[in-house]
Amino acid sequence: MPPSRREFLQQLAAASALSATGRGQAASPAFDYPIGAPLPFAHGVASGDPLADRVIVWTRITEVTPSASQIPVRWFVARDPAMQQIVRSGVQATIADRDWTVKVDVTGLSPATTYYYRFEALGAVSMTGRTRTAPATMVDELRFAVVSCSSYWSSWWSGYGHIADRNDLDLVIHCGDYLYDFVDEDEEVRARNNVRDTADVDYRDWLNIAELRRRHALWRSDPNLLRAHQQHPWFIVWDNHDIDEDYGNELPTPFDGARSSTTLAITTRVFHEWTPTRPPKADGSGAFDQVDDGRYPAPADPTRIYRRLPYGPLADVFGIDSQIGLPSHGRQPDATHLGNGAPSLLGRQQFEWLTGAMQDSARAGTVWRLVNNQTWIAPVGVPPVIDGVNLPNPLNVSRWSDYPAERAALFSHLRGANPAGLRVDNNVFVSGDVHGNWASDLIEDNSLIGSRYVSALPAPNLRRGSTPLNFPAGFGRIGTGNVGRLNLREASVGVEFAPSSMGRGGADELLANALRLPAGSAATVVGTRAIEAAIIAANKNCQFIEWVDHGYGIVSLTAERAIFEWWWQDKLTPGSPDVLGRQMIAWAEDRPGIRPRYRNQIDNVTAHGLAIAATVGTRAAAPAPSAVLLAR
Repeated sequence: MPPSRREFLQQLAAASALSATGRGQAASPAFDYPIGAPLPFAHGVASGDPLADRVIVWTRITEVTPSASQIPVRWFVARDPAMQQIVRSGVQATIADRDWTVKVDVTGLSPATTYYYRFEALGAVSMTGRTRTAPATMVDELRFAVVSCSSYWSSWWSGYGHIADRNDLDLVIHCGDYLYDFVDEDEEVRARNNVRDTADVDYRDWLNIAELRRRHALWRSDPNLLRAHQQHPWFIVWDNHDIDEDYGNELPTPFDGARSSTTLAITTRVFHEWTPTRPPKADGSGAFDQVDDGRYPAPADPTRIYRRLPYGPLADVFGIDSQIGLPSHGRQPDATHLGNGAPSLLGRQQFEWLTGAMQDSARAGTVWRLVNNQTWIAPVGVPPVIDGVNLPNPLNVSRWSDYPAERAALFSHLRGANPAGLRVDNNVFVSGDVHGNWASDLIEDNSLIGSRYVSALPAPNLRRGSTPLNFPAGFGRIGTGNVGRLNLREASVGVEFAPSSMGRGGADELLANALRLPAGSAATVVGTRAIEAAIIAANKNCQFIEWVDHGYGIVSLTAERAIFEWWWQDKLTPGSPDVLGRQMIAWAEDRPGIRPRYRNQIDNVTAHGLAIAATVGTRAAAPAPSAVLLAR
């Protein structure tokens, strides 16, 4: 609920009462910096990377002019939203070298517990945040929101507002491109203060570390994103736009890219400063460099991001890095685990960490393994006619198309081709980057002839999108394709769930630009339907595709099944309502019979006799109190 008139006036008065003599300042009209809440906590609060006994909490101190070389910030964690039952507290000093950010690894917490937190500094109090620790023992359900590709300029981010309003989530998973470096020429939906000028720092690529930090501030000035961070813990991996070190714009700009001073060391450093990310150790083991005494958890190596969050016996959550090894970053990943001169995207160290950790997870009896993966990993494009005879692929939408040997090695490893001979089942890859809605089984042999994998026939998805023109919304498969005890999709080693983007454009925007038509117009929707039909017909692993709508996804995990929901909003309309565009399911155990269930396969819920109905969590936690939001 929004604050009452009295609460609003009280909070506004407190913010305005900050003196300009060392205890903070009220923002003046001349103060031109993106802010989303009253100073000095102008970018809200955030939490992330929860474990069973600890969680990272974050804020930033913003002043018109810095009042000291370091500023002490008190933090408090409580069991109740009124912050009366304090369980942990402390002080951390913030400094300019960390861009005045505060990150605390709060320890000594109880598993599977909702907590509330806030900060105090310069005579002011931050908004209250809500977070939740991971479980240590079996729970009935885990619920994750999945997001990717969130461009401020491309969308009004209604989806972030809907995520904030949910009170039954354990975690928000962001698959990368949390931040964007430039405005897409097809998607000029909004601009800060409506200034659509590429000479303006908030409407073009960044040139230096100060401008990059300001870009994060611009993102945190949006009320929907600010609230989504306030209400839930996050687990974020980066992608190309987050850490791009080169200057470049699709719209004409008066600046020369040679003036840029950003480097990969800078972009990854600022990512860690502005996100509630727990730093992994520098040795590449994926283990965390834990800080137990309240100090700022600075990363020993900011270029490391892959890591693992245990969520008890029900799930392990992995975050991988399929970006930083690309040639554009000038690094050369070790590919000796592949042989035959095949290139590696992950690098040997990360590949061995991931496969080893997933084996350990399966050996421990953990039901699900969920992988936060930047881009579609399942095959998509022009498949070979027979295995090993590849054709030119004009639809190279995912970088994994350039690394088929490593993808095959990963999937083979999960299938049991590993030194332990252990098959690893129930793998869920949640993915972003391609800006489309996608569901797929995970197979490496996508050939048209000779493959052991057979899928059902495709048909239109008879549900509406976020606008009346988007109907039918994409294509899915009729039934499972299996026949009784005959499992025709046994070759799959897991499933992939990609819930489009939080605004960045899909196939319809590309068509709109090529045809010089408005995005979302009837002609662009029809054209997109033709592309979708061709993809699902050619790629038998594809179980659902829709490339017009945008939003986020929900994953609901129990010991029996995983349910996947695509939630869409009209990105061109502020406050757009939530629309459930598709609901699919994967099972944790095989159950042959008249209506068979087989794991490692993702199907429409109706294929298993279930009605389409939005899932609701088995628990709910009181939201953090509403706060004054400014968005300027």
